[in-house]
Amino acid sequence: MPDDLRVSITNAPGKDAYPISSYTYLLVYQDQPDQTKGKALVKFLWWAIHDGEGYAKGKLYSQLPAEVVTKAEQKINSITFQGKPIRTS
Repeated sequence: MPDDLRVSITNAPGKDAYPISSYTYLLVYQDQPDQTKGKALVKFLWWAIHDGEGYAKGKLYSQLPAEVVTKAEQKINSITFQGKPIRTS
């Protein structure tokens, strides 16, 4: 997985691989213009890659690999408001 998270998993090799699959990508301003909205966005993104992942179970969706979660966390933690990191706590 590259640091910029751009990868294709369509037509992955292997007997048990799904032939059609993909990630969902979000384009997000790194420096958010509105602190309140930026904080809400960061909280949602963090929820999506952690607690939200639980909704994948039982719906035939694969959960994100740990490596992808770690890299997504790094990207989320790089989101700022006026150059300062946005903290959810």
